[in-house]
Amino acid sequence: MPYVELHAHSAFSFLDGSSQPAELVDAAVALGYEAMALTDHNGVYGSMEFAQAAKASGLKAIQGTELDVVDEPWSRPEHRSATADLRGEGPPARHLTLLVRDARGWANLCRLLTKAHAHTRAPDGGPVVDAPRVTLADVEEHAEGLVCLSGCSRDGVRDEPTMRRLLAAFGRDAFRVELQRPFQRHDRMLNRGLAALARRLEVPTVATGNVHSHTRERARLQDVLVAIREHTTLDASEPVRRGNHAHVLASPAAMAARFADHPEAVEETSRLAETLRFDLTQDLGYRYPGAEDDHADRTLAEICHARFDDRYPQGSKQRTAAIERLETELRLIAGL
Repeated sequence: MPYVELHAHSAFSFLDGSSQPAELVDAAVALGYEAMALTDHNGVYGSMEFAQAAKASGLKAIQGTELDVVDEPWSRPEHRSATADLRGEGPPARHLTLLVRDARGWANLCRLLTKAHAHTRAPDGGPVVDAPRVTLADVEEHAEGLVCLSGCSRDGVRDEPTMRRLLAAFGRDAFRVELQRPFQRHDRMLNRGLAALARRLEVPTVATGNVHSHTRERARLQDVLVAIREHTTLDASEPVRRGNHAHVLASPAAMAARFADHPEAVEETSRLAETLRFDLTQDLGYRYPGAEDDHADRTLAEICHARFDDRYPQGSKQRTAAIERLETELRLIAGL
């Protein structure tokens, strides 16, 4: 695997990505990928669809998200006024790319996303009043089982103090400085600076494509979606959309050529991908309360049968159907 795409968005990144998870999978397989990550914005809504499509196509599916992160204390509701919430004031969020390494990481990712969305609506359940976001402290608290990339070229973490904080939380084997090449002004200079910072931190760099479309044709739809999101025209949205279409899924060879001046960042994608072994289709491993009791199924059946005559006495019109339904339900519970 000369290159693995570790940063990609589907249409579940609402009004940003323009391809369905299965379309990304099909395109990746056609381009020769052996593995790929889905990192939708502040959510894992398309993750199961992506994982199932990838398994059917022989592609290794890596799960993750691009998470909005802010410094304390602004992101806590008690530090903001209602009017500030409604105006959407506060510092802009920075983006971190989080990838799942194991089942513990998946659990921590889900907890982070729950925190991110917990205070996005008015207390009465009314309209959205704030964007999803977590604090750096939240990320530090839920770092186990996750790999952290420093984020995208436009909104990622770039300062050394924050990177050192993330390095301390995730450890040297689970933090990478992320490089992107969107073919915009100064992106080579930015990557050189980030690579120098990675050397000071003694951590690897990793190249990503920040994919938002699986084909160039679909990239035009992505432009339209961004304009809709910004409530403006295509022309007026040019500063915030990806007009040069560098965000289209490219072949591993094309990505290696794009980062010819950072070959170590390309190689690191496959090395890192090898360590991300979580399979959403089989590794969830849910344990329900009482599941550790080998006699729980029998106990439940005994309780139900003991009370059955109270609910459906002899002569009840529903008795025969209820017996059949009870046995069906008990079998279902035991099977799951």
